[in-house]
Amino acid sequence: MIRLLTVLAALWLSGVAVLAQDPSVDVEVEPFVGLTVGDQVSVRVTIAHEAGERVVLEQSLVDLGGVEPAAPVITEIDETRTLIVFRTRSFTTGEFPVELPPIPIRGVEGEIRELAVGPVLITVGSVLTEDTQPRPNTAPDLIEGERRTFTPWIVAIIGVGIGFVVARTVRRWKRRAPAAASAQPTSADMPRPVALAMDESRDPAEQCRQLAASVRGRLSADWSLPASALTASEIGPALSAAGASGVVVLRVTRLLEACDRVQFGGEQPTPERLRRYRQLAEAIWEDDASS
Repeated sequence: MIRLLTVLAALWLSGVAVLAQDPSVDVEVEPFVGLTVGDQVSVRVTIAHEAGERVVLEQSLVDLGGVEPAAPVITEIDETRTLIVFRTRSFTTGEFPVELPPIPIRGVEGEIRELAVGPVLITVGSVLTEDTQPRPNTAPDLIEGERRTFTPWIVAIIGVGIGFVVARTVRRWKRRAPAAASAQPTSADMPRPVALAMDESRDPAEQCRQLAASVRGRLSADWSLPASALTASEIGPALSAAGASGVVVLRVTRLLEACDRVQFGGEQPTPERLRRYRQLAEAIWEDDASS
């Protein structure tokens, strides 16, 4: 009888061992297509494991290879599934492998083993379309819908209004032309371009502070904006209202957001990544000059 119970217990334990499965991993990228320079992309890693097991990955910045480093956000979906999300972006175009770290998992008995996760590829395109024209800020179908709402009589009223405004503007210009001619600034009075300062001997936070301050100073000189008083989210609409192109607005916003993450979010970019930030700053004015 004892021998029979021993055999049955051994068979039961072996059955449990067969049913127990190693953790599995599923990786998704959102959005998978349509990424441009500076767009945020989420790499979602879902781990399927046994009940009682836990993912013990530290929630600190992780080097992800050719893209921006990111700290994982870990969520326990239920007792057998854990979701890990890395939110990252790239400031250069091309195809980049996102190098995901091995995932440490603590077993029921306290043992820790690592689950290897292979790299995933993301493709980052230019903010320009193939005809090198900036993408519109409004969806094409919405633009067409707005155009269809203009009936002929509305167009006629707008034309009369524009003619009236032009006539008044011409009369005012003729009156003020003599005084304006005497008040024209000389070349010595014109604001000089602000240099893009970035001392590579300083720590990343100070380099980003210098670069952001230089960019804001140059924007103030070029667009007559109180750029130093505007946040990264506020400066885009202000530039658009001042007449800046969509490409300039996008690059300025993404650059200042990246500098903020280093200054105030604790990110530690590599020297190469810091040089990319400066290249992005220089591209702001290259795009503006070529438009």
